[in-house]
Amino acid sequence: MFVHREPVRFRDLDPMGHVNNAVFLTYIESARVAFLQHLGAAATLEEMNIIVARIEIDFRAPVRLGDEVSISVRASRFGEKSFDLEHELRVDGQVVAEAKSVLVSYDYETRAAVALPDDWREKLAA
Repeated sequence: MFVHREPVRFRDLDPMGHVNNAVFLTYIESARVAFLQHLGAAATLEEMNIIVARIEIDFRAPVRLGDEVSISVRASRFGEKSFDLEHELRVDGQVVAEAKSVLVSYDYETRAAVALPDDWREKLAA
């Protein structure tokens, strides 16, 4: 399973001293980009022809300054034009959040969803 690590930055905190819920989306996004690059599915921004259709997050525990968040990523479902990624976010081995994102293969020129390329499907399923 692919794991990406993100340090908690001061700017990530809310007035209560823990990571703001919205920042978890940034951690997930960073992990997603690193995952796709690692697989060779999208080495550059121009090759990242996907859009986020949905993200759901279940928060389990607070995250604080000084923590390092480990975000695991794995593909869990493939459709004709979309696929799901599942994420588990941990700090020191403890699950702090679980998330699922639905991504759609997208043609930015025509502004339309397109079939998921076979090479992406193969790399994501590996």
